[in-house]
Amino acid sequence: MTRLFLSAARLWLIVFLFMGSINGPVRLCAQDFGTASPPDLMKDFETLRQRIRQNPRDIAALNSLGIIYAQAGKLDDATRLWRYALNIDPNYIHLYNNLGSALKQAGRKEEARLIFRTGLTRSSSYWIYYNLGLLEKEERNLPAAANCFKLCLQQQPGFEPALRQLADLGYHVQLPPTQPVRPLTLGSYKPPVETGNIDFYPMLPGGNTEQGNGRTYSSGSTYAARSERTAPAVFTPLSLADCDKIIKEFKTAPQDRYIALTFDDGPHHSYSREILDILRREGAKATFFVVGSRAETYPDIVARMAAEGHDVGNHTWEHRGLGKSSSAEGLQSLRRTNELISGITGKPCLIVRPPFGQTSQKVRELIHGQGWHEIMWDSDSRDWENKNPDRILYRVMRSVSPGSIVLFHDIHPGAAQMLPTLIRAFKNNGYRFITISELIAISNAS
Repeated sequence: MTRLFLSAARLWLIVFLFMGSINGPVRLCAQDFGTASPPDLMKDFETLRQRIRQNPRDIAALNSLGIIYAQAGKLDDATRLWRYALNIDPNYIHLYNNLGSALKQAGRKEEARLIFRTGLTRSSSYWIYYNLGLLEKEERNLPAAANCFKLCLQQQPGFEPALRQLADLGYHVQLPPTQPVRPLTLGSYKPPVETGNIDFYPMLPGGNTEQGNGRTYSSGSTYAARSERTAPAVFTPLSLADCDKIIKEFKTAPQDRYIALTFDDGPHHSYSREILDILRREGAKATFFVVGSRAETYPDIVARMAAEGHDVGNHTWEHRGLGKSSSAEGLQSLRRTNELISGITGKPCLIVRPPFGQTSQKVRELIHGQGWHEIMWDSDSRDWENKNPDRILYRVMRSVSPGSIVLFHDIHPGAAQMLPTLIRAFKNNGYRFITISELIAISNAS
C-alpha cells in the first residue's frame, strides 16, 4: 500500500511540475522551424498545448507536442515531454521510438539504447528493432545491428528499410515475391498553379460545367458527359435529393459504380479524425496522401487510417513541388516519407501524388522509376479555396462521374461537413467508395 501511495504521489508531482511548464511562456516561435516545416505547425503547437491543459494525460497529444519540439530542434524539451508521457502510459510504443531517436540524435547513445530495449520489453515492435539496429550500426556494432534488422523482419516480413540495411551490411536479401507492377498514372491532369489547380468546372453561375471526354469501362459500359449539367442562374445549395437526381443521369453498369475519395496534405490533428469518424460511420473507404513531416507529428492518426482499411499515400516530406527539386532531392523526400509510412503502417507504400498536381515527364519518370504509381484526380473540390461545405458539394457534384478520383484536403473543415451527404447520395444509387489500391487493381484487370 505504501509503495502504491508513493508511486501515485510521484506521478502527481510530475504532473504538477509539467503543467507548470506547459502553462508557462511559450518557448517556440516561427523562426524555430525550418522552411520544410508545415506552415501551420505553430497553430498545431497551440492546439496541442490546449488539449494537454484540459487533459494532462492525453498521450497522443503529448507525443505529438514532443515531436513538434524535436522538429524545432528543442530536443531537451521533447525528451522531457516523452519521459513524462511514459510515466503515464508505459505501453505507448511510439514514445520509445521517439525518445530513443531523440537521445541518439543528441549523442546520448547509451540512454537511447536503454530506451529502445525497454520498449522491446513492452512490445516486440519491428519499428523499435529497426531503430535499435540503426543505432548499433552507427556505433559499428555490426553483428548486433544485423540481429536487430533480422528480428525486425521476423515481426514484419518484407519491411524494405530493414532489408536495405541488411543488404548494406553485406547480407544477401531478396524482396518478397510480388506480382509484376506496371506503374500507372491515374486521374486526368489539371494544369497546376502554385496554390491549387486551374478551375475547369466553375462554381459560380454562368460557367460551363460540361465534362470532357466520356469514360469507357472494362465491362464495356460507357459514361458520356451530359451537356445539360450546367450551373443555375443563382447558386442554390444541393440537397440529398438534388444529388440523387444528378447521379441518376449517369448510365453506368452496376459493376462500374465506384468513386475514389482522396484527401491531401494531412494528417490534421482534428479534421482528419473527424473525416475518419464519418468514413467509418458511413461505411466508405478513402485514400489519404500524407505529408511526411505531418505524418511524423501524428503517427497515431496515420496508424488509424491504415487500421481502418484506408490507403495511405505519399505526398512528399515537405510538400515541395517535385518539378522544382532536383531528381536526387525529390527522391530523397519521397523515400523518407515512404519509409515513415511503412514504419507506421507496416505496409509498403506504392502510390504518390505530386504536390500541387505539378507533374511532367521528368516527375513521372522519377515516380515510375521506383515502381510507384502517380495518382492525380478527375474531380477537384477546391476546398482550400472556398471552405463553404455547400459550395464544395456543388463543385464536386458538377464535376464528378462514375470512376472519378475526387480531390479533397483533410486540413480544411469544409470537406468533413459535406461528406455525409455525398456518400449517402452515391450509396443510395448503388455506388461503392474504393481505395486507390482497389482502383489500380481494376485498371490492371482491364
